[in-house]
Amino acid sequence: MDWSNNFEQFLAQVSETQRQLFKSWTSAMPGMQDSTRQDMRENFDNAVNFQEQVVTSSLEFQARVTHLSLESQRQLWQNYFNMLRSK
Repeated sequence: MDWSNNFEQFLAQVSETQRQLFKSWTSAMPGMQDSTRQDMRENFDNAVNFQEQVVTSSLEFQARVTHLSLESQRQLWQNYFNMLRSK
């Protein structure tokens, strides 16, 4: 179980490093010291909403492109068979 103990120590060190980095970053950024948890929550919600809008727009775009591609193929084959029948 030495491996799991080492891994736990590693994760603890990474977490502490991240905490220290965030502390130094917020102390260096003007205005960050005045931010409240509510502001952070609001910013998080805004970021999540933006990500959701990007994903939704991307999926809608992909759906439209797929629909146009299928419609083009349908018309191509329909024209092909109509041309064969007209000869």
